[in-house]
Amino acid sequence: MVGYTLRQERERQNLSIEDIEQGTSIRALYIEAIENGEYDKLPGTVYTKGFIKNYANFLGLDADAMTKEFANDLAELSGTPATPAEEEQTPQTPKTPVTPKPVKPEKKTFGYSIEKEKSSRSSGVLIIAAVILIAALAGGAWSWLSSSDGEVAKVETPPPVQQTQPAPVEEQPAEPVAKANPVPPENVQIQARFNDRCWLLVTVDGAVVQEGVVEGGQTLTWEGKDNINFRLGNAGAVEFFQGGKSLGVLGGVGDVVDKTFTRN
Repeated sequence: MVGYTLRQERERQNLSIEDIEQGTSIRALYIEAIENGEYDKLPGTVYTKGFIKNYANFLGLDADAMTKEFANDLAELSGTPATPAEEEQTPQTPKTPVTPKPVKPEKKTFGYSIEKEKSSRSSGVLIIAAVILIAALAGGAWSWLSSSDGEVAKVETPPPVQQTQPAPVEEQPAEPVAKANPVPPENVQIQARFNDRCWLLVTVDGAVVQEGVVEGGQTLTWEGKDNINFRLGNAGAVEFFQGGKSLGVLGGVGDVVDKTFTRN
């Protein structure tokens, strides 16, 4: 557990819980709760992560590795979620190959020959031509007999049909695509570098998480869900950072300043 690792390193450096409290401004009861793994006595997961980072930085340990170990401790206490079973794949039924049916050859009658087939085709063509010629002669005779005074009847050509043009379709303007709103950060994280000794009171989301004097040369980090409030007794001694960007100092040396940071 992360508490055991921190306690082992603290004892290796011959430091007491009071030394850690004075160096990090974390209350002694919170330090004991972290070392004993009694997370229910701490104000919350977000605050506990901040305590562990400050504790690890003070001891010279890897703060990120300690927070990961803390996350593993929480997972073991709450129970590791079951790994979702792999989806069963339904095998596809193979298609039955279709065997083509053999085509039976056309049976020819006895005495069939190519010359006979050509002769039949020629006879058919002559018969069709004769029928067309007779029809043309009959039509011409009927036209001559039905016309007055021997004149050929005039056939009136029907007027052309006017085609209706479809009405043009008005194109609708494309609707503007709404721009996606930027996703705000999930929490607020503030880092402070102490260039000189300073008394401070830190309130995260309405809960006091740190109160006391911080010596110069330290860099501390706090993380909250909505807001972090600072009351400084020597504002000129503290430089603040948010999102990796320096915010500078909030006042002069010896100034008492209150400042609240929220999510960007």
